[in-house]
Amino acid sequence: MKRLLFVTVGLLAIGVLGLPLIGSVSSPVLVSAAQAAETEQTATFDVPGMTCALCPVTVRKAMEAVEGVREVEVNFDARTATVVFDPSVTTIEAIAAASANAGYPAAVRG
Repeated sequence: MKRLLFVTVGLLAIGVLGLPLIGSVSSPVLVSAAQAAETEQTATFDVPGMTCALCPVTVRKAMEAVEGVREVEVNFDARTATVVFDPSVTTIEAIAAASANAGYPAAVRG
């Protein structure tokens, strides 16, 4: 009986004391994630020089290496690369240059 009392009191303490700590940590994280989404941009590049199965891997790695790039999706069939990046950290020109330096010149669409 004493053991059950200690377990119950312990769970109540965790529940009462733990919730405010969890709540105070998650709010700023959600706000900063929302702010990050607002500052990101997406650009699609034509990469006509991709001719083999390994070309998209090289293009993706080159573009991902640019600071500020969050995501790169390469479509070999369409010969394109779609990049999500933070324009306050990098530019479209820097991303295209990274691809060109890897041997695959890229030009932004539109």
